[in-house]
Amino acid sequence: MSPRFAGEVLLPGETGDGHHALFEIDEDFVRLVIGESEIGSWGRDQCGASPTGRGSFLMNLGGEELLFTPSSPATFAEALDVPYVAEPRPEPEDEVEKPKYDFDAALDEIAVHTQPEHEMGDGDILSKGVYISIVGLSTVVIGALAAVLTMV
Repeated sequence: MSPRFAGEVLLPGETGDGHHALFEIDEDFVRLVIGESEIGSWGRDQCGASPTGRGSFLMNLGGEELLFTPSSPATFAEALDVPYVAEPRPEPEDEVEKPKYDFDAALDEIAVHTQPEHEMGDGDILSKGVYISIVGLSTVVIGALAAVLTMV
């Protein structure tokens, strides 16, 4: 029985997860099946595979190209007798240098935006706005209680 390789196929211009596909490879032919439909069968001399370095292979099947990501890339590469290239690691010069965060500047910026509109005195516990809100709310509650008590 010919080895079969499950994976995902993307056609040129497609993005996303791709279509579930099955490649069957024997000595003379390569077959591509998507779902329950055989898409095509090509002679081994009409097929080419180039590793992309991300566990995927750029497949050329009779002049048509597609990207195949097998569930087992190393075994797939061995069956097609092509090199398997693991995902390249970025070199230090390829890495994007992250900007360093200036915590002192950030704290200064936060302090500017959180300053109260007026300075509180040394003895003040509540700001003027909180004090007025408490007094106003207390007045409303006392008035409501007085109205309820006069009804009884």
